[in-house]
Order: sequence, then structure tokens, then C-alpha cells
Amino acid sequence: MSTPSSSSHYKVALIGCGRPWKADGATGFGMAHRHMAGFTASGRCTLVAVADLVGERGEEFVAVHNPKAAVYTDYLEMMKVEQPDVVSVCLWPKLHAEVVCQLAAFKPKLILCEKPMDINWDASLRMHEVCKQNGVMLCINHQRRFNLPLAKAKALLDAGEIGALQRMEGAWNDIADSGSHVLDMFFFYNNDLPADWVLGQIDLSEPRIVFGMLHAGHGVSEIRFKNGVRAVFRFGKDHAENGCLLRLIGERGLIEILFDDPWLRIRRAGQAEWEVLDTGEHIHDDKAIYRAIAEMLDCLEKGGVPQMDSSLALRATEVMFATHESSRRRGRVDLPLHAGPCAMLQMVAAGEMKLG
Repeated sequence: MSTPSSSSHYKVALIGCGRPWKADGATGFGMAHRHMAGFTASGRCTLVAVADLVGERGEEFVAVHNPKAAVYTDYLEMMKVEQPDVVSVCLWPKLHAEVVCQLAAFKPKLILCEKPMDINWDASLRMHEVCKQNGVMLCINHQRRFNLPLAKAKALLDAGEIGALQRMEGAWNDIADSGSHVLDMFFFYNNDLPADWVLGQIDLSEPRIVFGMLHAGHGVSEIRFKNGVRAVFRFGKDHAENGCLLRLIGERGLIEILFDDPWLRIRRAGQAEWEVLDTGEHIHDDKAIYRAIAEMLDCLEKGGVPQMDSSLALRATEVMFATHESSRRRGRVDLPLHAGPCAMLQMVAAGEMKLG
């Protein structure tokens, strides 16, 4: 077992190694490698162990990040032996709540879990509550709050460059995987105020399976926030027709985050042309993960709620599941959403919605 950590240095363990993005045999984005790069970049963390059902993946991982780290195929055994301060969970969504709740019993200081929280709403609530009960900081990797183009848009909005925020629009190819970032950014730009209600519709004629999770192939969700601001999220294969990833509509202008370079632009009232703003980064830059991890560690040491705290991630997650529930009810869903399984999965299981 490694020596106990000091207040400023943390033992990190990781569950679900995978392979780096675009490497031979890679089946995902290699988020475990990106998480670990962020922990290493903080200068406050050391990898002590990994757990992966495929031992070879674990061996490949530690060879890159710390050859001295131990490799396990059983993550519970790893937790008992290594007693890490920080645990990173990079598994398929259907495993998130189950694994996070088991980890919380060991009382690590911090768990960083990949998004989305889980494939069911009640499970998402449970993982948040179990961590809270055990005094564990749970964070969900909505790292785009720390991407410079997206953060610059927030700074422009807060500075009054387009006046008070009135409406938001977003678009992506799904609502529950990478699309959860868009929902999270709606809350970010509206100062994390709660939502009042959701009105949504989903279509499964062209469903997608992403990391073992069923996604509606097409849909729309309208959200009303407590301060009267409204947002519309369009998702599906035709999402590019929206013209941008995110659009902030203010009293006196517009801010847009684009799908490609140039990433950020603003048009103030009276301006005929867009003004492009170069932050030196793109919206997928891994530096966002590094900044997010640094902030989480700062909150561990100094107190405070990190931007990726599960209490904030729950709001975007609730909208996602409320969109499915609204489609089932064929009507508006007032929040808070009752705890329960995913309405979309229930409709499919009952034969109320057909795939394809």
C-alpha cells in the first residue's frame, strides 16, 4: 500500500482504462487517459492503482501514466487495499450509479465520474445522495464549462455585452451523451438557476446506441427557468441545421458557439457583421479537463462547490429525463421530476415505442 497522502497530495485510482482516443483497438474517446493527464498536470496527484476487467488494458495504462501503479481486475479489492483519495470512473453509463455507490462506502475524498450520470433518473439521484451521505465529493465530467470559447461567452454575457439574457438555443446529435454538455451549459449561462418545467418530444425511428446506452435519434426539448429565460434544445442527425452549438440571445445582441472554427462570435445591437473572437482554444480542448480537475482539488482543500459537482449535474440530468417523460405524457412536465426509471426505456420495454 502507498504511504498516506498529505493534505496537498492525492492518491488516484482509476476504474475502466480503455485505450487512448484513435489508438488501435480504441472503442471510445480514451477518457481515462485524459482524466489521468489532468490529475498529473495538477502536480498534486499520483496514480496508485487501476482496475479493469481486461488486465492487459490496465497494464497498458500504467505503463503510460505510472509503471509503479498496481493493476486490479476487481475494483472493490483495489479500494480495500489502496484506499485512494480520488477515484475516476470511466465506465459505460449503465454502470455509473452502481459503481459510484459502492465506491462511496470507502469514503474517498473525491469521485470523478464520466457523463451522463446514469441511464435512469432514480439511479442518478441515488449516486448523488449516497455520496452526500458519505461525505464524498462527487463530480460529473461536464468539463466544457472550462473550455475557453465557452467560458469567454459567459464572461461576455456577464459583462452585459448583449444585455440581459432572454433565450438560449442549442443543438447536438443526442441529448443524453455529449448532448448533456449542452444542457449543462444552459444552466451555466443562466447562473445555475433551477428550471420550472420541460416540454419535450423524442423519436426512435433512427435510434443510436452510444456506449451501451439507447439514445433517441431525433427530438426537441423546451425548458423554462425560474427567472423566465427559456431554452430550446434540438437533437438528432440534422442538428447542424441549427447553425451553431449554442446561441445566447440577449436584449441587445447575440453570442454564438459554433460547431467548428471560428468557435466564438458576437454580434451586438447595431452591428451589421459578426465579430469573431479567438481564445486560442477549441471547444474540445483537453485543457478544460485539466482546469476542471484543478478546481475540484482546490475545493477539496479550501472548500466550495466545484463547477462539475453532482448537485449541478443533476439539473441537466433532470431535464434529459424530463424530456423523455414529457414525450410519454404528451405534455409538459413540471419540475422536480419524480424519481423513477427512464421513461423512454420503459416505453420501449412496454412496446409503446418501437425502435427503427
